[in-house]
Amino acid sequence: MQAIILTAGEGKRMRPLTEALPKPMIDVQGKPIVEYVISALPSHVTEIILVTGYKEEAVSNYFGGSFHGKRISYVKKVEPRGTGYALQKARPFLTSKCFLLLNGDDLYHPKDIAVSALERPTVFVATSQNPERFGVCLLNEKGHLARIIEKPKEPPSNLVNTGSYVLNHEIFDVPVPILPNGELNLAEQIGNWAMRRPVYVHQARFWNPINTLEELEDARRVNMKEVFGW
Repeated sequence: MQAIILTAGEGKRMRPLTEALPKPMIDVQGKPIVEYVISALPSHVTEIILVTGYKEEAVSNYFGGSFHGKRISYVKKVEPRGTGYALQKARPFLTSKCFLLLNGDDLYHPKDIAVSALERPTVFVATSQNPERFGVCLLNEKGHLARIIEKPKEPPSNLVNTGSYVLNHEIFDVPVPILPNGELNLAEQIGNWAMRRPVYVHQARFWNPINTLEELEDARRVNMKEVFGW
């Protein structure tokens, strides 16, 4: 299986830390954030596709052509036009039937990502005290995904999309919604996909998004050995 990891973001809200580095390369307890994402990948993931853009040489210089025994390919010079756009740019590199897509600037639990071995379309979700900041996930009577509502002012649920997925090539048959700012929105695309076929939902054991300096400090206080066993 392949894993796409998104590392192209500039991270404007994280300045001055991102003046010379993309946000996924910010240091957390001695390692760049994205290294924790790679370290959490299970053994059945044998190739990593890193989507790069802003200050991309910092990523490629650090990880090279392989890391932790996994081959690495790069999709370079990707413009910041949303996750749907990043997936489209990575499509020519995809050879596995199913694949993971993960943010390079979040911390995930290895046991959650290991669910990808089931090779079924899955959205990883978590409960949030601030669901209006994320895509809110609604479930159907079978507990599968029914819809994803992007950053609603009045969230109907506190169950949010973590931006991590198990996908297959059927997703490319679903039109990509375009947001008012021009970004291609993968989350809503997956929500529309769920109207055509079952998309499973996995409740994450642990998820630390890093979108603000406060969340970065939270990550720097995580007991990595306790959470991950590392």
